[in-house]
Amino acid sequence: MVLLVSPVIAEPENIQNTEGLANISQEMPVEQSENAKVEEALPQMPEGITYKQPVSRKQMAKKFLLAMAGVGISSILLFVILTLYNKVREIMGISGGDIPADEDNSLATPDNLEDAVKTFLDKTKWDN
Repeated sequence: MVLLVSPVIAEPENIQNTEGLANISQEMPVEQSENAKVEEALPQMPEGITYKQPVSRKQMAKKFLLAMAGVGISSILLFVILTLYNKVREIMGISGGDIPADEDNSLATPDNLEDAVKTFLDKTKWDN
């Protein structure tokens, strides 16, 4: 909900002054003589608001390449750290938790309903 109202919160208070806009009817077309009245009725932009200048394509490309270089460096760093971590675990003799290949951990699909029920009961240890 905060994100929905954040643009309203971010605007200065004097930009939201709509007292002069209440007199303008949007149903009637504006004529040349009324044009000056409409311009006076619109709220003026505060002088304290500054806008960012457009960024050149060269600067955008440079920032994109810097971001991609950061991604590449962090991926290589993660790969090296995890490789060293696995080697240290291997040297210390800590196993990776290999699952034994026995009948209880089989992932084979049963052929009929009876085998499916038996496999379910065996794997969930229903009868214990």
